[in-house]
Amino acid sequence: MPRRISDLPTAEVPGREDWVPPPRFGRVSFGAYLPAHPTQRVALATMEDFARWQPARRRFPWSRAAAPPVAGLYLDGGFGVGKTHLMAAAWHTSPEPRKVYLSFAELVAAIGVLGMQGARDALGQENLYCIDEFELDDPGNTLIVKTFLASVFERGARVVTTSNTAPEAQGRGRFDAVAFRREIQSIAERFTVVAIDGPDHRAGGAHRRLLRPSDLRRAPDAAVEAGWDELHRALERIHPVRYGAWVRGAAAWIVRGVRPIPDQQRALRFVHLVDKLYDQRVPLWLEGDVGLDELFDPHYARGAYAKKHDRCRSRVAELLGEAEATMAGARSPVDATPVPTGAGT
Repeated sequence: MPRRISDLPTAEVPGREDWVPPPRFGRVSFGAYLPAHPTQRVALATMEDFARWQPARRRFPWSRAAAPPVAGLYLDGGFGVGKTHLMAAAWHTSPEPRKVYLSFAELVAAIGVLGMQGARDALGQENLYCIDEFELDDPGNTLIVKTFLASVFERGARVVTTSNTAPEAQGRGRFDAVAFRREIQSIAERFTVVAIDGPDHRAGGAHRRLLRPSDLRRAPDAAVEAGWDELHRALERIHPVRYGAWVRGAAAWIVRGVRPIPDQQRALRFVHLVDKLYDQRVPLWLEGDVGLDELFDPHYARGAYAKKHDRCRSRVAELLGEAEATMAGARSPVDATPVPTGAGT
């Protein structure tokens, strides 16, 4: 019997053992990435070189280690073109034993919980950082991330990150980016930008509408069920950094009575939830009388966070397909081997 969302325990803030690629990207490789655009071929080659680089062995104990040819890579592009796939493949491929993989939100939360010095002690000693969905949403995040990354780069560590926003455009439309231009520029100048273009690999699928009650053949016992308003009340109570652990392990999430989301804050919380369901390969069953394109209200959907909303719709389309397959009796995508594809972001 499905559990109600109110039965789920409050999850802990992710810790060091959680900072690895999530299940959807747990076994991806460069060989499974199939470029569909010339920029994707360039990005693939660049990322392979970046991941496989190792410092030359020092001839003498007192000699200085060689600096990497590229300290930071910034994968900039739209959704569904393979940024996260490439970054996770870099994490798996790299021979570097001291490495972490986490989202930008998790990095910010860790610094907030531990403090800057505590975060340096817990996170600051790695040699490779893979940071997904890099977004400067407010001045506070901008300042703490600038400080943390500066210490990381000064130690000679390397960083690769993904984003839907070019580094020089970070913060635009979300806060007074002009007042923080120096801070944003100091972050941007640390990275070599790799632009990735191409079609969204999830576009053109059958799921441009939400599902109907009659589509549901059976609900897995380990599914989580909620009404639309119930879901949003729960999302408001829980810090987004806990969403990943909160959704982990469910066979599916079933949400009934879906309607357009009226305001930006609720929309952003839902976007973050979808990101974590997608990462964890948890099928999402959304029932409602609205089309996927109507999920976000037009008065905010084309604003500063438009790319986030577009990415969310793209991911929801894939999750709906996975949910339908799961409910039809197919093996849950939670346990399935990722399909080799040139996408995954």
